[in-house]
Amino acid sequence: MSTADDILDELFHGCAWAAYIDQAHAEQGPPDIEATRRRAFRYYEEELARKNGPPNKYLHGGVKD
Repeated sequence: MSTADDILDELFHGCAWAAYIDQAHAEQGPPDIEATRRRAFRYYEEELARKNGPPNKYLHGGVKD
């Protein structure tokens, strides 16, 4: 496995790459840097949430006795 493969295996870098490709496709050309950054962080946060499961409602005050 090459170094490039190792980098893309990291969650954030994989999300950043996906965001770059998706943003370029949406804009039909070179993607806007700021829009790509926001998309990458959104993908990363969504992926972390999916990976970690739903938040624990007992830790966040969602359930009262």
